Amino acid sequence: MRRPVRPSSKPITTRSGKVLKVNRSLGEHYNAMRQAKALRKVNRMRGLPKSRIKRLAWRMHPRRLAEYWFSRDGAIMALKVVGIFIMVLFIITLGIFAYFRKDLKSISDISGSNLGGSISYYDRTGKILLWQDYNAVKRVPVQSNEISPYLKDATVAVEDKNFYSERGFDPKGYIRASVADVLHHGGTQGASTITQQLVKLTRDYNQPRTIALKLKELILAVELERSYTKDQILTSYLNVVPYGGVDYGAQAAAGDYFHKNASQLTLPEAAMLAAIPKAPSLYSPYDKADFDQKLFMARYDYVLDQMASQHKITQVQAKAAKQHDVLAEVQPQQTKYAGIRAPYFVLAAKRELDQRFAGETANVGGWKVITTLDMNMQKVSEQRVAENLPNVQFAGGDEEATVTEDVQTGQMMALVGGTNFNNSTYGQINYAQWPISPGSSIKPYDYSALIGNTNAGAGSILYDIVDPLPGYPCTSRQLPPHGNCLWDFDRRSPGPMTIRYALGGSRNIPAVKATLSVVPGNQQASINKVDNLADAMMDGNVGYHCYKDGVNVTQASVADQAPCTPSSGIGDGGYLHLDQHLNGLSTLGRMGEAIPATYILKIYHGTNTKPFYQWTQPQAKKVMDAQTAYILNNMLSDPQASYFAYGTKFQHYNGWDIAVKTGTTNDNFDGLMMAWTTKYAVGTWVGYHTRQVSLNAEMENLTMPITRNVIESALDTVKTGPVNWKQPPGIQTLPVYRSRIAYNSQGPPPSTDIFPSWFKQKSGSSQTQTIDKVSGLLATNCTPALAKQFLGGGSALSSMSIDQFYPPGHPSASNVTVAASDNVHHCGDSPPTIRITASDCNTSCTISATPFSGTHPLNDSTYPQYPGTVTISVNGRQICSSSKINDGVPVQCGYKPTFSGSGTITATVTDSVLYSGSDSKSVNFTRAAQPLTITNIGTTKASWSGGSGTYTVTDTDHNKQLCTAPAGATSCTYSSSVNPNTNITISDTGGDSVSGPAKP
Repeated sequence: MRRPVRPSSKPITTRSGKVLKVNRSLGEHYNAMRQAKALRKVNRMRGLPKSRIKRLAWRMHPRRLAEYWFSRDGAIMALKVVGIFIMVLFIITLGIFAYFRKDLKSISDISGSNLGGSISYYDRTGKILLWQDYNAVKRVPVQSNEISPYLKDATVAVEDKNFYSERGFDPKGYIRASVADVLHHGGTQGASTITQQLVKLTRDYNQPRTIALKLKELILAVELERSYTKDQILTSYLNVVPYGGVDYGAQAAAGDYFHKNASQLTLPEAAMLAAIPKAPSLYSPYDKADFDQKLFMARYDYVLDQMASQHKITQVQAKAAKQHDVLAEVQPQQTKYAGIRAPYFVLAAKRELDQRFAGETANVGGWKVITTLDMNMQKVSEQRVAENLPNVQFAGGDEEATVTEDVQTGQMMALVGGTNFNNSTYGQINYAQWPISPGSSIKPYDYSALIGNTNAGAGSILYDIVDPLPGYPCTSRQLPPHGNCLWDFDRRSPGPMTIRYALGGSRNIPAVKATLSVVPGNQQASINKVDNLADAMMDGNVGYHCYKDGVNVTQASVADQAPCTPSSGIGDGGYLHLDQHLNGLSTLGRMGEAIPATYILKIYHGTNTKPFYQWTQPQAKKVMDAQTAYILNNMLSDPQASYFAYGTKFQHYNGWDIAVKTGTTNDNFDGLMMAWTTKYAVGTWVGYHTRQVSLNAEMENLTMPITRNVIESALDTVKTGPVNWKQPPGIQTLPVYRSRIAYNSQGPPPSTDIFPSWFKQKSGSSQTQTIDKVSGLLATNCTPALAKQFLGGGSALSSMSIDQFYPPGHPSASNVTVAASDNVHHCGDSPPTIRITASDCNTSCTISATPFSGTHPLNDSTYPQYPGTVTISVNGRQICSSSKINDGVPVQCGYKPTFSGSGTITATVTDSVLYSGSDSKSVNFTRAAQPLTITNIGTTKASWSGGSGTYTVTDTDHNKQLCTAPAGATSCTYSSSVNPNTNITISDTGGDSVSGPAKP
């Protein structure tokens, strides 16, 4: 068995003579190290002098210093010193960071919102840019993908070539700049990175460039790099960097310099823009005073060289771009309103924005505003205004305005506030938001307040008679402006009228009476209640107000307002805005529910994809009973009650009921027409730009071409079909006095009318009486039939009159039962006569009828409510009528027959007291041939229009007769069905034929 080898106790010696020792524990090792260190120190200190001064010199000897610092102990000491230095530097850095950071706000927004910028307005789709509004800064933030890659590369190449590799600052450049700043006592030095420049721009660090400020920039730049991607930082920088003048950001610069989006910039254009931020005053062509073309071209070439050297582009591309005359592409600097679309609508939206965000819109940083504008409706409105301007100018005016509203939402769909926005004198006045007097278009508010607060309905009676009224003493009956009576514009006094015909005929006297009767016995309270209802219906911040004499209403304040007078009930002396007026009448369209109008749908902040404001349907305010609203809509959409001439009434259109109300001020300064349905409402104003010139025309002829065409065009866009007002529960239908009418164009008054549920009929005479319409007394045997009015029971005037101002001086509604008899008509009176002059009518002719007066004149100023009238009819169908007749002067009527054969012409004349006479004559008529036209061809039936004689329908593909029809027919059914697309021919015996394929 082998025994283990015992370790040798002989020490091991190295070649250098040192003895290797093995420590048995860590303690022995530590003690050995201490002893070795002490020994080394002793060896170094040999020869150390005793004197302290000599010791210092001895220690600082270069040989001994080198021996120490290059020894093991010196190296360890150097590491300790460096470590302590690093630790101290780290602590100092943290302290500096904490000291400066405590005063810095967190960077949560790098959009440049503090700079302000353009507020961009778009149509309701968000796709059509209408205008970019700006003050000192024109800036439109865009997304990264909306900026040309050329501009990104050019900017990085010339501003910060290490942008993608550095972490917010360039250490070498920063040290160099800091040293230069110290040596130059705070002077500026470059080397800022794009991130630092973004901090400077977005934090508004434009004060003197101190070291403290640069430290702040550095701190925030580092934070920026930690919080955002490089692409986000570069995009934000390109959205805020100045490009000369008011242009900040790539989109605004591209739009002004090249009239294109930033995404469309070419290489030369991008290089040009990248050259400008270094010194905008020198390099921007828009700075006429300081622009240096030579310096710019040098800078431009430098940008391209940098892009090429950094391999952003090739040398060939750089050379081609240098040879390109980019300055020739620069567009003239635009004015603030250059390129604006729908300017008046946009200004209305801007007004709402300023009111909604009061004090905030001066510095908003590039808001994107999506308006309610429907561009198609706007184009129609602008076209109609332009087409109608010659009519207005011919009448002495020069301005027009029209507004379209979505009734159910309160969103304004279109607005034209004037005829020429570029007119330097008054073009930027938005007459849709300008104080105007509404004239008779205010009357729906009068009658809404009357019916909603009193015992009245559509069939209630007010007397349209010239008499003294509050505000109108009527001591002089001369016509305006010399007299002081209240007159209707036609200077007639028809007498008792139902509210339906008083409103439809736009009568002034009943309207003022209605305004004064809302609160019985308190006239000012009545006026105030009408005005308050109008304000509530408009639900806006302007409303309907009157002002002290001499006040400029365009600049008036609340302190300038004064109580309204009775004339405000006919729109004189009171002022409102057209768009809010339209919203007020739209409240009727909403069956009494008021909501605020709006021009804005959404607002986005900068490049955010989520809006910070979004319109929502407002909670409606119930400002009147639905029954009141329905009655007003029913009256104003009644073509029979409307005074419009035949052929111009548009209260019914393709199944839609349209409520229409006109307005003309007494001085003819303002003409309005308002129209509304359940879906859309349109309001129009015409006048002179100062509103101080009387227009020489019937206002309806100036306002209807716009209002009618615009609302009909709007209704044509509704794909769901017509939706009309539904009669609410409680509406009563009662017998009424058959009102007199003021115009020949009005249809016969109904024998019944509608009233609200709260209406209670007054007791009237149960005895039937016959009244003479002309005198207002009991009829006699000599009273002509046309002058007789049968009254009794509920239809008696005593039951229906709500007139608080009639009498005095005339037979009142309660006195029509007196025994006094007709004193106008006498049995010996001769009626008027008329003589027809006409011959056979072949396709077209002129019929002449000459009236002659009888005992009473055809027209008599004593009875202006009944003007002499001539009507001409063919086979009982009226073809024309005229109330402008004179004794012995023929009335002529052009006529195109609608039939062929013998017919009877009848002419009737009615004089001023309702005597009448007639004449008849039989002549032959020949209708002009009308071409045969297909209406529809089906597989079982064909229909057509026009043609003459008998008709034959043939299957021409199979030469088979399908059916025949007699003269005058417009369709026939086949003997057997045919297949779709079979060729069908319709022919008549007059030699005309048409063909077409059968449709399934």
